Amino acid sequence: MTKLLLSIHVLVAIIAIGPVTVAASMFPAATRRASAEPTDPRGVAVLHNLHRICRVYATLGVLVPVFGLATASSLGVLGDAWLIISIILTAAAAAMLIFFVLPGQAAVLRSLPIAPPVVAHASPLVSAPDFSPAAAPPSPPTSAPVPSPASAPAAPSANAVEAAPQAAGETTGRRLAAWLGMVTGIFNLLWAMVVVLMIVRPGSTTGV
Repeated sequence: MTKLLLSIHVLVAIIAIGPVTVAASMFPAATRRASAEPTDPRGVAVLHNLHRICRVYATLGVLVPVFGLATASSLGVLGDAWLIISIILTAAAAAMLIFFVLPGQAAVLRSLPIAPPVVAHASPLVSAPDFSPAAAPPSPPTSAPVPSPASAPAAPSANAVEAAPQAAGETTGRRLAAWLGMVTGIFNLLWAMVVVLMIVRPGSTTGV
Protein backbone atom coordinates (compact mmCIF):
# COMPACT_ATOMS: atom_id res chain seq x y z
CA MET A 1 0.00 0.00 0.00
CA THR A 2 2.85 2.40 0.78
CA LYS A 3 4.43 1.87 -2.62
CA LEU A 4 1.05 2.36 -4.31
CA LEU A 5 0.38 5.62 -2.46
CA LEU A 6 3.88 6.88 -3.18
CA SER A 7 3.54 6.03 -6.87
CA ILE A 8 0.20 7.85 -7.13
CA HIS A 9 1.62 10.83 -5.25
CA VAL A 10 4.57 11.14 -7.63
CA LEU A 11 2.44 10.65 -10.75
CA VAL A 12 -0.12 13.23 -9.68
CA ALA A 13 2.66 15.69 -8.85
CA ILE A 14 4.18 15.27 -12.32
CA ILE A 15 0.87 15.37 -14.21
CA ALA A 16 -0.75 18.21 -12.24
CA ILE A 17 2.08 20.50 -11.16
CA GLY A 18 4.23 20.13 -14.29
CA PRO A 19 1.76 21.75 -16.72
CA VAL A 20 1.06 24.56 -14.25
CA THR A 21 4.72 25.49 -13.89
CA VAL A 22 5.32 25.35 -17.66
CA ALA A 23 2.18 27.30 -18.63
CA ALA A 24 2.69 29.88 -15.88
CA SER A 25 6.30 30.38 -16.96
CA MET A 26 5.24 30.91 -20.59
CA PHE A 27 2.51 33.42 -19.68
CA PRO A 28 4.71 36.53 -19.06
CA ALA A 29 6.48 36.21 -22.42
CA ALA A 30 3.16 35.64 -24.19
CA THR A 31 1.82 38.75 -22.43
CA ARG A 32 4.62 40.89 -23.82
CA ARG A 33 4.01 39.58 -27.34
CA ALA A 34 0.25 40.14 -27.11
CA SER A 35 0.77 43.68 -25.75
CA ALA A 36 3.13 44.52 -28.60
CA GLU A 37 0.55 43.35 -31.17
CA PRO A 38 -2.89 43.99 -29.61
CA THR A 39 -4.72 43.60 -32.92
CA ASP A 40 -3.48 40.03 -33.42
CA PRO A 41 -6.16 37.67 -32.01
CA ARG A 42 -3.72 34.76 -31.89
CA GLY A 43 -1.75 36.33 -29.03
CA VAL A 44 -4.88 36.73 -26.91
CA ALA A 45 -5.95 33.16 -27.75
CA VAL A 46 -2.58 31.84 -26.53
CA LEU A 47 -3.00 33.70 -23.24
CA HIS A 48 -6.49 32.28 -22.75
CA ASN A 49 -5.21 28.74 -23.36
CA LEU A 50 -2.30 29.14 -20.94
CA HIS A 51 -4.60 30.57 -18.26
CA ARG A 52 -7.05 27.69 -18.77
CA ILE A 53 -4.23 25.15 -18.37
CA CYS A 54 -3.15 26.79 -15.12
CA ARG A 55 -6.68 26.80 -13.71
CA VAL A 56 -7.54 23.22 -14.66
CA TYR A 57 -4.30 21.62 -13.50
CA ALA A 58 -4.21 23.74 -10.35
CA THR A 59 -7.51 22.11 -9.40
CA LEU A 60 -6.00 18.68 -10.00
CA GLY A 61 -2.98 19.72 -7.93
CA VAL A 62 -5.09 19.50 -4.77
CA LEU A 63 -4.61 15.73 -4.98
CA VAL A 64 -0.83 16.10 -4.55
CA PRO A 65 -0.81 16.98 -0.83
CA VAL A 66 -3.69 14.55 -0.19
CA PHE A 67 -1.73 11.55 -1.44
CA GLY A 68 1.44 12.99 0.05
CA LEU A 69 -0.04 13.03 3.54
CA ALA A 70 -1.44 9.55 3.03
CA THR A 71 1.99 8.32 2.00
CA ALA A 72 3.67 10.05 4.95
CA SER A 73 1.15 8.49 7.33
CA SER A 74 1.85 5.06 5.86
CA LEU A 75 5.60 5.62 6.30
CA GLY A 76 5.16 6.96 9.83
CA VAL A 77 7.03 10.22 9.15
CA LEU A 78 4.27 12.76 9.82
CA GLY A 79 6.27 14.30 12.65
CA ASP A 80 9.58 14.61 10.78
CA ALA A 81 11.01 18.07 10.28
CA TRP A 82 11.57 17.65 6.54
CA LEU A 83 7.92 16.78 6.02
CA ILE A 84 6.68 19.72 8.08
CA ILE A 85 8.90 22.08 6.07
CA SER A 86 7.59 20.52 2.85
CA ILE A 87 4.01 21.09 3.97
CA ILE A 88 4.76 24.74 4.75
CA LEU A 89 6.45 25.25 1.36
CA THR A 90 3.59 23.51 -0.43
CA ALA A 91 1.05 25.76 1.30
CA ALA A 92 3.12 28.83 0.37
CA ALA A 93 3.32 27.71 -3.27
CA ALA A 94 -0.43 27.09 -3.37
CA ALA A 95 -1.06 30.54 -1.89
CA MET A 96 1.18 32.14 -4.52
CA LEU A 97 -0.73 30.35 -7.27
CA ILE A 98 -4.22 31.09 -5.93
CA PHE A 99 -3.77 34.69 -4.76
CA PHE A 100 -1.14 36.06 -7.16
CA VAL A 101 -0.45 34.01 -10.29
CA LEU A 102 -4.01 33.18 -11.37
CA PRO A 103 -5.48 36.63 -10.50
CA GLY A 104 -2.54 38.28 -12.26
CA GLN A 105 -3.20 36.26 -15.40
CA ALA A 106 -6.88 37.20 -15.24
CA ALA A 107 -5.92 40.88 -14.93
CA VAL A 108 -3.78 40.57 -18.06
CA LEU A 109 -6.67 39.04 -19.99
CA ARG A 110 -8.97 41.86 -18.89
CA SER A 111 -6.48 44.49 -20.00
CA LEU A 112 -6.08 43.13 -23.54
CA PRO A 113 -8.67 43.48 -26.32
CA ILE A 114 -10.78 40.41 -27.00
CA ALA A 115 -10.82 41.00 -30.75
CA PRO A 116 -9.17 43.44 -33.15
CA PRO A 117 -10.92 46.81 -33.42
CA VAL A 118 -13.72 46.97 -35.93
CA VAL A 119 -13.29 49.59 -38.64
CA ALA A 120 -16.50 51.46 -39.34
CA HIS A 121 -17.70 51.31 -42.93
CA ALA A 122 -20.31 53.36 -44.67
CA SER A 123 -23.75 51.75 -44.77
CA PRO A 124 -24.70 50.47 -48.23
CA LEU A 125 -28.23 51.81 -47.71
CA VAL A 126 -26.99 55.38 -47.73
CA SER A 127 -26.52 56.70 -51.21
CA ALA A 128 -23.29 58.44 -52.08
CA PRO A 129 -23.48 62.24 -52.40
CA ASP A 130 -23.85 63.64 -55.89
CA PHE A 131 -20.87 65.80 -56.86
CA SER A 132 -22.09 66.59 -60.36
CA PRO A 133 -22.04 70.24 -61.44
CA ALA A 134 -25.82 70.36 -61.48
CA ALA A 135 -26.02 69.27 -57.84
CA ALA A 136 -23.22 71.51 -56.62
CA PRO A 137 -24.36 74.09 -54.03
CA PRO A 138 -24.13 77.75 -54.93
CA SER A 139 -20.83 79.35 -54.12
CA PRO A 140 -20.77 81.71 -51.14
CA PRO A 141 -20.80 85.44 -51.82
CA THR A 142 -17.42 86.93 -52.48
CA SER A 143 -17.87 89.48 -49.74
CA ALA A 144 -17.97 86.83 -46.99
CA PRO A 145 -14.58 86.25 -45.32
CA VAL A 146 -13.10 82.86 -46.06
CA PRO A 147 -10.85 81.48 -43.29
CA SER A 148 -7.34 80.68 -44.35
CA PRO A 149 -6.43 76.99 -44.23
CA ALA A 150 -3.13 77.85 -42.62
CA SER A 151 -4.90 79.37 -39.59
CA ALA A 152 -6.92 76.20 -38.87
CA PRO A 153 -5.40 73.81 -36.30
CA ALA A 154 -3.92 70.71 -37.84
CA ALA A 155 -5.90 67.56 -37.06
CA PRO A 156 -3.92 64.67 -35.61
CA SER A 157 -3.12 61.95 -38.07
CA ALA A 158 -4.86 58.59 -37.89
CA ASN A 159 -1.58 56.84 -37.09
CA ALA A 160 -0.96 59.09 -34.10
CA VAL A 161 -4.46 58.50 -32.75
CA GLU A 162 -4.07 54.73 -33.03
CA ALA A 163 -0.51 54.67 -31.67
CA ALA A 164 -1.36 56.43 -28.39
CA PRO A 165 -3.62 53.76 -26.85
CA GLN A 166 -1.47 51.00 -28.31
CA ALA A 167 1.63 52.39 -26.59
CA ALA A 168 -0.26 52.73 -23.31
CA GLY A 169 -1.52 49.15 -23.55
CA GLU A 170 1.96 47.88 -24.35
CA THR A 171 3.40 49.65 -21.30
CA THR A 172 0.71 48.19 -19.05
CA GLY A 173 1.25 44.75 -20.52
CA ARG A 174 4.99 44.92 -19.90
CA ARG A 175 4.45 45.93 -16.28
CA LEU A 176 1.99 43.10 -15.70
CA ALA A 177 4.33 40.67 -17.46
CA ALA A 178 7.25 41.71 -15.23
CA TRP A 179 5.15 41.33 -12.08
CA LEU A 180 3.81 37.96 -13.23
CA GLY A 181 7.34 36.80 -14.03
CA MET A 182 8.39 37.60 -10.47
CA VAL A 183 5.51 35.84 -8.68
CA THR A 184 5.69 32.87 -11.07
CA GLY A 185 9.42 32.55 -10.36
CA ILE A 186 8.72 32.47 -6.62
CA PHE A 187 6.02 29.83 -7.19
CA ASN A 188 8.40 27.65 -9.21
CA LEU A 189 11.20 28.09 -6.67
CA LEU A 190 8.95 26.93 -3.82
CA TRP A 191 7.96 23.81 -5.74
CA ALA A 192 11.60 23.11 -6.59
CA MET A 193 12.47 23.24 -2.89
CA VAL A 194 9.66 20.80 -2.11
CA VAL A 195 10.93 18.40 -4.78
CA VAL A 196 14.45 18.55 -3.35
CA LEU A 197 13.14 17.78 0.13
CA MET A 198 11.10 14.88 -1.23
CA ILE A 199 14.24 13.40 -2.82
CA VAL A 200 16.78 14.07 -0.06
CA ARG A 201 14.35 13.51 2.84
CA PRO A 202 16.69 14.37 5.72
CA GLY A 203 15.93 12.25 8.75
CA SER A 204 13.69 9.85 6.84
CA THR A 205 13.43 6.13 7.47
CA THR A 206 15.49 5.35 4.35
CA GLY A 207 18.68 6.60 5.97
CA VAL A 208 19.72 8.44 2.80
